[in-house]
Amino acid sequence: MTQRPPAPTAVPLLVAAGAGILMPVQALVTAAAAASMGSVLAAALLSQGAALGIVLLASVALPSGRRGWARVPAVWKERSVPRWFLLSGLVGAFYIVAQALSVGTIGLALFAVAVVATRTLGSIAIDVVGFSPAGRRRMTRQRLAGAGLLIVGAAVAAAGTGLRARDDPSAWWGLAVAAAAGLFVSFQQSMNSRAGIAYGATSTAIAVNYVAGVLGLLAACGAGVALGAPGVVPEQGPAWWHVLGGPLGIMFVVVGVTLVPRLGSLLLGIGLVTGQLLGSLLLDLVLAPERVAAPEVVGTLITLLAVLVASWQPGGTPRPRRGPGGH
Repeated sequence: MTQRPPAPTAVPLLVAAGAGILMPVQALVTAAAAASMGSVLAAALLSQGAALGIVLLASVALPSGRRGWARVPAVWKERSVPRWFLLSGLVGAFYIVAQALSVGTIGLALFAVAVVATRTLGSIAIDVVGFSPAGRRRMTRQRLAGAGLLIVGAAVAAAGTGLRARDDPSAWWGLAVAAAAGLFVSFQQSMNSRAGIAYGATSTAIAVNYVAGVLGLLAACGAGVALGAPGVVPEQGPAWWHVLGGPLGIMFVVVGVTLVPRLGSLLLGIGLVTGQLLGSLLLDLVLAPERVAAPEVVGTLITLLAVLVASWQPGGTPRPRRGPGGH
């Protein structure tokens, strides 16, 4: 029997990088909404609520989505998806909160560094133990070198920002929140993909993810109001463009659910991170060109090299396992 040629990874990697470019844009929108409204939780709820509305409409409109919703009771009854996978939705909500809390304090570049480093380490662990739908993947020296180059590139790109942040003690809290968000996101991608396979529809998995996230934020807001915590009730309403953070988040989740079976958690993370750093660099060039210096440019080039090192496999790649489609 003739073996099928290995599926190329170049196009999925480019798609992942394209989605990654939108991540710093989402971070800017979320941080701006939080600053304008005077409430981090309200800004996060606005973003997640807008995304939930779009995803619910899409999942109901798509035939595969309707079939997925019909399978939800059976999936939960059979425990095909562990109940604790609902934490995946809370991870998405926490990531939005982290954007609102951290970006205004430490900036896009340093936020990216913290997320990149912890997400990459989490992705390595996921591939080694086989938690993702792609199964267990042997961690070659080549992939370890690519992951190492990725971390070095991200650190170099944000070197100047890191030096400035040392003078602001609150920046370390922002770094800690961003680092935690990056680690959780690496597991969220695999959890969403496994849930999508169980439901038979990517759109259903994403919708369940956002329902859990919105409920978690509502519970946090309710607890904050009951305890009289400051900064929970917004001081004013949002601008119309503050809602755009939600759709940008949808694109990120869709890419994670769809591509992790094809690329594995590590390669997917590298593609997303490359786009994230390129997007941060482009935004700095447009919005604050004085912040673009040699470290940002060199760090971006190192990161691009990391993508090539981690994805180049002269001996061919194993046939990927397919995940559910979104249609």
